[in-house]
Amino acid sequence: MAPEIGRVYARRRSGKAEVVRVTAVAGEWVEFQYLHGSARSLRVGSGTCKARNFAAAGWSLTEERGDYSDLDGAVRFDTYEVRDTGGSPILRCSAKRAAFYLRKGYAAEVSPGVLQFTDTQTEDRLRSLYLGAFSDFFLAVKNDRCVCCGAASNLTRHHVVPKRHKWRVPHPWRSCLSNVLFLCGSCHTLYEGTPEPDPPDGDWQTYVRAWRDHFVGTLAPRFMPPGWDIISVRNFAALEDEAR
Repeated sequence: MAPEIGRVYARRRSGKAEVVRVTAVAGEWVEFQYLHGSARSLRVGSGTCKARNFAAAGWSLTEERGDYSDLDGAVRFDTYEVRDTGGSPILRCSAKRAAFYLRKGYAAEVSPGVLQFTDTQTEDRLRSLYLGAFSDFFLAVKNDRCVCCGAASNLTRHHVVPKRHKWRVPHPWRSCLSNVLFLCGSCHTLYEGTPEPDPPDGDWQTYVRAWRDHFVGTLAPRFMPPGWDIISVRNFAALEDEAR
């Protein structure tokens, strides 16, 4: 794609999207003006890059308009329904996880957006870890709206137990957590502005549930994925055996 003078281009980022208008194309260089983006980008006002790198940097043509805030927030990826070897839906996974299943030959795509396990090895492991309890949470689409207010734009990934505190949860128990929920930017800012909890000393389950209760008590979310809890894996013994 060759950038054109006067046209508007956008790219998705984690957080603020960036939108620019191309102001000049001189030789191998492109100059552009920021129309929307982070505070730093708007403060700088303009930028340059090599024309051959423009498309590779993620820029794509878009319409010029007054408001681009619907582009902000986490990049939303497609999710895939996954069926067991018998054809029954058991979970929904990210595009990244789906690509892994396909690459390893663990699953085959039986229709657009639908995978089916090709043997029982993976599903047997999952059934063991979750004690066969695949609740509605496993099949829910979890990246389509703010769990607090229901907004469908400017979504961010919120870590219920903050990344900087996850060291308090030792391995292999970290993989027990369903730790990421989607919040819009406004609700995320509101939550981050409240005092953090000070969980009492105790085992890791007590610790992560204190963060769960703080999050739920602070924002009173109305659109939580059905069946969500901070601890999803139930068969701790099986997980510990895998870690040995």
